[in-house]
Amino acid sequence: MNRRIKAIPPSLTLAINARAAAMKEKGEDVVSLSAGEPDFDTPQPVKDAAIKAIREGQTKYTASVGMPSLRRAIAEKLLEENGLRYDHTQVFVSVGAKQCLFDIIFCLCDEGDEVLVPSPCWLSTPEMVKLSGATPVLVPCTEEKHWQLTADAVKKAWTPRTRMIVINSPNNPTGAVYDEKELTAIGKFCVEKKIFVISDEIYERMVYDGRKHHSILALVPELREQAAVVGGFSKTWSMTGWRVGYAAAPKDVVDACDRLQGHVTANTATPSQHAALAALVLDDSSTDHMIGEFDKRRRFCVDRIRKIPGVSCVEPHGAFYILIRVNGLYGKGVAGKKVTDSLSFCEALIDREKVAAVPGVAFGAPDHIRISYATGLAMLEKGLDRLEKFVRGLA
Repeated sequence: MNRRIKAIPPSLTLAINARAAAMKEKGEDVVSLSAGEPDFDTPQPVKDAAIKAIREGQTKYTASVGMPSLRRAIAEKLLEENGLRYDHTQVFVSVGAKQCLFDIIFCLCDEGDEVLVPSPCWLSTPEMVKLSGATPVLVPCTEEKHWQLTADAVKKAWTPRTRMIVINSPNNPTGAVYDEKELTAIGKFCVEKKIFVISDEIYERMVYDGRKHHSILALVPELREQAAVVGGFSKTWSMTGWRVGYAAAPKDVVDACDRLQGHVTANTATPSQHAALAALVLDDSSTDHMIGEFDKRRRFCVDRIRKIPGVSCVEPHGAFYILIRVNGLYGKGVAGKKVTDSLSFCEALIDREKVAAVPGVAFGAPDHIRISYATGLAMLEKGLDRLEKFVRGLA
């Protein structure tokens, strides 16, 4: 086996999801709070566009970086919604935002480079960095600062080997929406030190409590020649299985990603690209409804968690995740088994109460577990009732 592959652990989120699915197949009453995908259906006009494309024979190869019409539509979206001006030749489409992140990291990073990753972080980011041969450097974001990334923390983590920083706001797994002032300071520092910035904005529309999503590339325009913005269709339009993501970046970066995709995946499925094109011209009603429901669930979950003894959480203002601090329960046990860390906590929780959550250790948060509120209120109520029962049963 390739030594880099041998060093990559399996995805704990996928493993938990697979276990929950297997239990459900056996007829067990499992409450899954682990999946990072909206429980809403893809909007009907988006599905209709894909069906129409198939019926009209739009099923052949496109350019590996996507249909020109879709790339133009994404460039228009970035200008109108984000204040970012790109020519369509500076945009590429891939098999999900995840592939965009991997392509850019793999094309720009090499052995000896360091990549700053704010932590807690999405579990795949450090592994992508390792696959490129570079070294991930975790930059701490603390509960005391409401999981915010700060310029001071970035400056402390910087070394002459720092090649890149990957910023994700709104954030998975913390739900933090990064502060405008801090993002501006981080952007200016990256310009000064010539650090390439990837701004992962996949959850850009999922913000609550009057907060506003800020793109670091819009706040610091001079950063744009050394930065990429990444987005996609999975979250905003509930299109997780369609696998369409995009990135906008300097032309030489897009050309490098084009070469990579040409040898690895070629184009994103053509009907999926037509579906994405239809999503971009939808009105906001379906998205606004979904985000409104997420907000209700978010407020319910925070209130309910704070009533469970021995655990706590920082209120999230974006995405659809909550990190729950559970380390005060470590050392206690149930049925003769001790809970010693977030992994054993989640294993015991699914064994005893059939509730699937993700161990925080997967995200660099070993004192926490992560739940997703991208599921209905009835399931959230049942899952959190069971969590409280489990916690109260530990001794």
